[in-house]
Amino acid sequence: MQARGVVVRSIARFAAFGWFRSVEVSGLERVPGRGPLLIVANHDGGFVDPVLLAAISPRFPRFLAMASLWRTPARPLLSIAGAIPVHRASEGDTSENVRTFQACHEVLGSGGTVAIFPEGLASDEVRLLPFKTGAARIALGARALGAERLQIVPIGLIYENKARARARAYVRVGLPVDLDAEIDAIVPVGSRRTQDDRVAVDALTLTIRERLAAVALDFESAAQMSALALAATIALRPLDADPGWRPSFSAREDLSTRLRDAPDEAMEAVIEAATSYRGALEANAMTDAAVAADPHRHRRAHLGGLATTVILAGPAFVGTVVNLVPGLLTWLSGRGEMAPVTRATVKFLVATITFPLTWLAWRYLSPVRDGPHPWWITVAIGPLFGLAAAWVGSRLHRARRARVNLRRLAGIGASLDDLRARRDRVVEAVAAVTAGDRFGQAGVPAGRLGD
Repeated sequence: MQARGVVVRSIARFAAFGWFRSVEVSGLERVPGRGPLLIVANHDGGFVDPVLLAAISPRFPRFLAMASLWRTPARPLLSIAGAIPVHRASEGDTSENVRTFQACHEVLGSGGTVAIFPEGLASDEVRLLPFKTGAARIALGARALGAERLQIVPIGLIYENKARARARAYVRVGLPVDLDAEIDAIVPVGSRRTQDDRVAVDALTLTIRERLAAVALDFESAAQMSALALAATIALRPLDADPGWRPSFSAREDLSTRLRDAPDEAMEAVIEAATSYRGALEANAMTDAAVAADPHRHRRAHLGGLATTVILAGPAFVGTVVNLVPGLLTWLSGRGEMAPVTRATVKFLVATITFPLTWLAWRYLSPVRDGPHPWWITVAIGPLFGLAAAWVGSRLHRARRARVNLRRLAGIGASLDDLRARRDRVVEAVAAVTAGDRFGQAGVPAGRLGD
């Protein structure tokens, strides 16, 4: 199993590095280095979720997966990963779940790691779905069979845009449940504390949900999440920052969560200020980056983007040509009518398969095949030049946006003062919630927040 874990983790890290622009992780020190471990995570990204967990986890987890997946082309991948099938009532007979629980108890009893998505289904909701009781039953059953010091670790998986390649991801590890140490506080005295004890299962399930909700997306609505994310970005943006600057994804999400958990009156004040500011921005076809930056910053961004294009034009062109086919296939695979979580799974799988196959094909094409270092050439023209093409594309987009912002700033007149006043109200509302805390990247002043 150790060799299998190394292979699976390597593949997962390769896939995650290729799909995401960045993956930030916080709280990883909360994952114990040894002993029985049950990982519980939210399920917003479909197939991307287990891949991301396997990529960042210091311990190889055995995932629980729907038994119906063993009847799909994913079966070989599930077998390689050592996944454990779980049978849902909606799919028919659940009697085989006895073996599922036995397998989980064996893994945990030997000090191993099991990972489960307690919502049961991948979802596009901005809040956690009602939890199934499987995680609590597995934990209580393993403890009753002698698994000592079992830890239940909640992990929040947060995506900037789960269906878009080269977006950002944030993995946030929450406060573990030390089952032996906390069971008296969680489960009523007198309970049998086994997987068949409904009172104990429900109490532990509630605790697991509370711990996971603290680190995962769990907002009242998409509008609330969007308004708080905008407010966090505004509060974190330094005054007169480069128009292309944006806070780290982890900083934005941590502050958004802090605002979500604020008292209702304070949170509503933030939402009202952010919504008002967003409306004014849209009415004037402006962005917060344009309002916060001086015009000379936009000129520098415009010229910088053009200079980058000139310098990297050669590698970017080659990278575009080499990766054109898998790029188009990935884009086309997400064009149909499907839920975002399904689109994320489909595009991720298509990209993970087609890009490496394309690079491999170039390796055996002349003149690469007959070159002095065919593998080094393949790495250069495939992934590295592909990344150069993506970077140049983003810089060109930034340059174009800077030019547009310059033109709009020149014609906006007195409306700019109103926009900046509305922006100040957002920062003040956020500062009232954080009460002196400083959210921001190391070395970067967080706008006026906390000043």
